[in-house]
Amino acid sequence: MLSDLIQLRKDLHKHPETSGEEKETAKRIKGELEKCGADEILTGLGGHGVLATFRCSSKNPEKRLLFRAELDAISVEEETNLPYQSSLKGAMHGCGHDGHMTILIGLAKELHKNRPKEIDVYLLFQPSEETGEGAARVLEDDRFKELNIDHGFALHNLSGFAENRIICKSGPFAAGSVGLEISVKGAFSHAAYPERGLNPSVTVAQLITEIDARMKAFRDENESNKIVCTYIKMGERAFGISPGKARIGFTIRSASDEKLDTGVKLVYEIIDKVKQDFTGQVSLKKVEPFRATINSEEGAEVIMNVSEKQGLDYKELNAPFPWSEDFGEFGQQFPIAIFGLGAGQDKPPLHSEKFDFNDNLIPAGIAMFRGIVDYYQSM
Repeated sequence: MLSDLIQLRKDLHKHPETSGEEKETAKRIKGELEKCGADEILTGLGGHGVLATFRCSSKNPEKRLLFRAELDAISVEEETNLPYQSSLKGAMHGCGHDGHMTILIGLAKELHKNRPKEIDVYLLFQPSEETGEGAARVLEDDRFKELNIDHGFALHNLSGFAENRIICKSGPFAAGSVGLEISVKGAFSHAAYPERGLNPSVTVAQLITEIDARMKAFRDENESNKIVCTYIKMGERAFGISPGKARIGFTIRSASDEKLDTGVKLVYEIIDKVKQDFTGQVSLKKVEPFRATINSEEGAEVIMNVSEKQGLDYKELNAPFPWSEDFGEFGQQFPIAIFGLGAGQDKPPLHSEKFDFNDNLIPAGIAMFRGIVDYYQSM
């Protein structure tokens, strides 16, 4: 089974699709699930999402568990020169979602061979994880609402940790984040007559310096609270034009959704103050929102117990990761827990153009997920 799964993983890697474009990936996953004898397969969840149901042998479930993997790739040009390198320019599986999907298909194969007696299992292949939009759209689907899930689980491969080490903690596991795009609109003019236009540069400078200064208290309050200016776009490389519009991007992060909202409100207040001195237009929109990923105490305990039973090294996290994970959105509807699966200390980092999923993680990932099912079955 492992050699077939590795081949599947490499095929998925070779044909990546970015957020919202996962049509062919979803079709491939559906075909694999059909081979595994899923009782029901739903498609079109939250876009191109796929969900497979494996009902318990007793037909009288005591628990309903969800396991999730991600369908989407990232917008990075791959530079691995592997035989199965991405065939799509400007897109690659640089976050390991190809491996996560493969692990979930491996679990499907295990469930096909041996159904739990009293546990219904749902396997979700979620779209648009990278943009923070997929989980919310899945949750909006009435077909998903009807499932009455008791607990959800997921994993993520993590470079920089020992291979097959399990990394977890209860409470905040990954930060919430949101992108803020500020648009400043004035009026273009000839650079010889700047007074005939409205150049936004001074307002842009004020916004950046004011936000940096006013957000110091937010940053100092907790080490997970962060804000960074991610881009500035104003004008072109031309010396005869006074630009008339600009865009500024910020990302705010926090391990608390409440603190994240506080930070966003403060940025709105700063914008309202600065734009009073600008006769043009200043607007703000939120993009790529991620809730903080909060592991339930029960789920974290299950993961720790299962890792020990599987003979896998377990590491308790001291603090949440600063990156964001769309899985946190599901925590608004039912308890969730996600764990890291160490990919090796010398592996390229996630989202690197050199990244490739470590296939040695596939057996451990399957064993952890199957072990979680068996843990609940034995309760």
